[in-house]
Amino acid sequence: MAVHKRTLARSLSLLLLVAMLALTGASVSLAQDAERGGVLTYAYLQKARSLDPNVWTGRSDNDIMRQMFDSLIYSPAPGEYTPWLAASWDVSDDGLVYTFTLRDDVTFHDGTPLNADAVKATYDRMLDPETASLQVGNLGPYDRTEVLGEYEFAIHLTEPFAPLLANLSSTALAPGSPAAFEALGDDYALSAVGTGPFMFDRWEGNDLYLARNPDYNWAPDGWNHEGPAYLEQIIFREVAEPATRMVTLQTGEANIIHYPVLDEVASYEEQGFAVHRVDTPGFAKSMPINIQLTPTDDLLVRQAVLYGINRQQVVDLIQAGLANVAYGPLTRASFGYDPAVEEMYNYDPERAAALLDEAGWVDANGDGIREKDGQNLVAQMIIFDSGVNKATAELVQAMLAQLGFEATLDVTAYDAFATRVTDGTYNFAEMNWTALDPHLVLFNMFYSSEVTGGGQFNRTRIEDPAIDELIARGRSATDLEERAAIYAELQTYVMENALILPLWDNSWITLTAPGVDGLVFDLEARPLLFNVWVE
Repeated sequence: MAVHKRTLARSLSLLLLVAMLALTGASVSLAQDAERGGVLTYAYLQKARSLDPNVWTGRSDNDIMRQMFDSLIYSPAPGEYTPWLAASWDVSDDGLVYTFTLRDDVTFHDGTPLNADAVKATYDRMLDPETASLQVGNLGPYDRTEVLGEYEFAIHLTEPFAPLLANLSSTALAPGSPAAFEALGDDYALSAVGTGPFMFDRWEGNDLYLARNPDYNWAPDGWNHEGPAYLEQIIFREVAEPATRMVTLQTGEANIIHYPVLDEVASYEEQGFAVHRVDTPGFAKSMPINIQLTPTDDLLVRQAVLYGINRQQVVDLIQAGLANVAYGPLTRASFGYDPAVEEMYNYDPERAAALLDEAGWVDANGDGIREKDGQNLVAQMIIFDSGVNKATAELVQAMLAQLGFEATLDVTAYDAFATRVTDGTYNFAEMNWTALDPHLVLFNMFYSSEVTGGGQFNRTRIEDPAIDELIARGRSATDLEERAAIYAELQTYVMENALILPLWDNSWITLTAPGVDGLVFDLEARPLLFNVWVE
C-alpha cells in the first residue's frame, strides 16, 4: 500500500493539531514579498560540537544541521508525512519492509548525486561501531538497507517499528555524502556535507559560516517557495552569555537569537522584537533520579522529592512563566501524552516530610539536615553548564535543603558530566530531549540496555523488565490507539516509581529583530531558515 502521504493525525486531538500548526508558523508570509540575498547573523549558545546529524544529538547543533541536511520525508503536522528527498514509499503488510523511491534530481553539496547507494552508505556508517553514533537507535530493529535500483531502496527490519517514519523525517537519518565520508574522515564532523538549502563554507574562530546552496530546488510541498533559499549567507556566532546575546539584537550584531534571558523577553517584545515560542514533543525538562545510589534507591525518598519540589515556582522563576509545568516524562505536545500524570504529585511539603520520616530520615540534632544511622541525607546533583541548567539546579538544591537534604551541586563541562553519568556517582542529573515520536526518548531514558550502553542516557539507572516490555510493545504496535494506551501505562509506571523529577515542558523561545521575515519552525522547533529573508 502506497503511503507517501499517510495521515495518522486523526487519532490526535484536533486541538493539539491546530495548536501545533499555529506554533510552528504553518501559515507563512507570501513568497512574493520576499527579498533574495542578505546575510543573517544567528547568535547561538556555543560552538557546535558536531555538524554530523547521523552521529550527534546536541540541540543547538541540530538547529544548524537542519539547514544543511534534508530528510527523506517531511512531517508538516503530527502523524502526517509528505515527500521530500523520497518521492514515494510503500510499507509491507507485515511492517518489516519500507521501500522508497528517491527523487532523481538531487545532489549533495560536493556534487555527489543522491541515490540509493548514498542512503545505504549513510545507514551502514551509522551501524559501524567505529562511528559511535548516538543516533543509531533511530533505525530501530534494523536489519539492512537493500539497493533495488539507482533511486530505489528498501529498509528491512527484524520486527515492526512504528516510529520509523517519524524518525526518517528528522535530521538523525538524513542522508550524507558518501564521497565526503571517505574524503574528510574525522574532519567530516565539523564540515559535513548534506543536500540542504545551505552548505558549509568555513569556520572563523568559533563562528560558523554557511552559504546558500545555489542548486537547491527540492523543498517539500508546503514550504513557501521553490528554488534556492532567499538568504545568501548565515553566520552562526557563538555568544555564550545570555545577556550578551540579548544585547546583540539591540546593537544589530545579530538578527536572531535563541536561549534568551527569559525575564527580558516581554520587554523586548514591547520594543518591537518578535518572540517565537514553540512547545515541542519529547522528554520534558527533568532531573532523572539515580535509583542505584543511596538515598535515592529508596522509593519513599524519591516520592518525597516529587511532593516537596515546587515545580510551578521553578517555572515562574527560571522560565519566566514561558513554559508549562511538567508532570511526567512526556511533554503535552507528545503523541500518547496521558494527562492522568497531572494528578499524581501536586506540591505538598507536609506529605514530603512525612514520607522522609517514614523512610527513617529525621533531623535528630536540629541542624536542618536529616540523618539516618549516623549518615546525613545527602543528595549529589550533577549538571553541565549550559543555558539555564545551573540556575535551575541551584533552585532545586535550595528546595531540597528545605526538605532536610544536604544537597551538593557539581556544575561541569559536558564531557565531565558525561563521565559522571557513566560512573553513576550522582543522585540527580539533567535531561530534556525533543523528539517527534516518544519511543526514542523513552527507550534511551528507561530501557535497561541504556544504563551502560548507547549514550548512557538511562540516567535513572533502572533495569526493569516491566518497563522494557512496555517500551518494546510501544515500539512495535502499529495501531495508534494501542500505542497511546501502552505509553499511558508506561508514564504512570515511571511516575509511580518516582524515577524522574519533571520540571517543565520544553518550550523553545527565539527572538528576531525587526526586518527578519518568513521565519517558521518544524515540529521539533528547529528554525527553517530556507524561508527567511532580511529586509
